[in-house]
Amino acid sequence: MPYLRGAPTDLNFTFALAVAAVVLIQVFGVWALGASYFGKFINTKTMFTVPMFGVIDFGVGILELVSEFAKILSFGFRLFGNIFAGALLISILGALTAVIVPTGLYLLEVFIGLIQAYVFSTLALVFISQATISHHGGEEHH
Repeated sequence: MPYLRGAPTDLNFTFALAVAAVVLIQVFGVWALGASYFGKFINTKTMFTVPMFGVIDFGVGILELVSEFAKILSFGFRLFGNIFAGALLISILGALTAVIVPTGLYLLEVFIGLIQAYVFSTLALVFISQATISHHGGEEHH
């Protein structure tokens, strides 16, 4: 790898972006729904009325909690993998070919970087919109 490289080719940077996005998802969820937002993680409303469904709801809450941590991993690795692969391709072809091929690849990498930024922000927006919708009856608190 070249000595000077872009920040998204470092795993620390992509995970910092992922953690920031997931924290903001939680902040927007609490902001929109209040304390009832945490009901999707710890759902005990049916635990005592219908015990079988209560256990299932509790299990679903645990899966929701695991999915929040999985978002960090998926955000971080997806962004890192795509950007790192492009930087590695440029460095290998730059060492093997003349000036023209790497220049064209740099232009392609700028385009791919724009697409990755768009996908990252779109995924964050979708997760934020899911976090702001109530899971009980569809009503929202403002």
